[in-house]
Amino acid sequence: MRRQQLETQLQQAPRELASLERKVAEEKTGFEAKRKGLQEMEVQRKDIDNRLKSAEATVLKYKTQQIEVRKNDEYQALSHQIATAEAEVDGLESEELTQMMKMDEARAALAAAEIEYKRRLGNLDGEIALVKRREAQTKGELEAQGGTVETAAAAVPVIWRTAYERAKNRAAKRPPYVAPLEEHRCGGCHLRASNEVAEAARKGGKPVHCDNCGRVVYFPALA
Repeated sequence: MRRQQLETQLQQAPRELASLERKVAEEKTGFEAKRKGLQEMEVQRKDIDNRLKSAEATVLKYKTQQIEVRKNDEYQALSHQIATAEAEVDGLESEELTQMMKMDEARAALAAAEIEYKRRLGNLDGEIALVKRREAQTKGELEAQGGTVETAAAAVPVIWRTAYERAKNRAAKRPPYVAPLEEHRCGGCHLRASNEVAEAARKGGKPVHCDNCGRVVYFPALA
């Protein structure tokens, strides 16, 4: 039973590691998405800044042209264009200021998220290390057992070894594979065994299987 437990633990270790590694990957993906969001905001701010510089250059161009014109209608037309361009400058300045405030908030949020991200990542790394240590210990214990099961089984008559293997491999879903009969109830599945099974177990001398779960059953008084 102990060997089976160790083998089951070894089978579970890769699944546990894979699950933890998926969580690490999800944490990294989530944090990178937040970092990328801030980078995208910076790109947007630069775009606003470029449009602002272009609008300011347009204002300057119209003002330069206005100095050179002689006709009143041309002067008025340029005044209108200057007013439009200046309004655009004011709008872009406000937009840039709003964007910068959003970026300040995003940077603060990212800094807090990075602290929590590193904490969670550290916890996951610790869990991964623990699973790996347990896996190594389990392998060591399993190797240390060597042929102890085979040595113990060699002293058991073939008929009983065969019955045990049958219970283990084909009948019972979990240990123990040998259980006592107490008041006609199997100590493994806790269901009432038939009279035939109980009578055969009472006689002893050969293996008897529970007709409900397939475990090898016996009367404690005969053990």
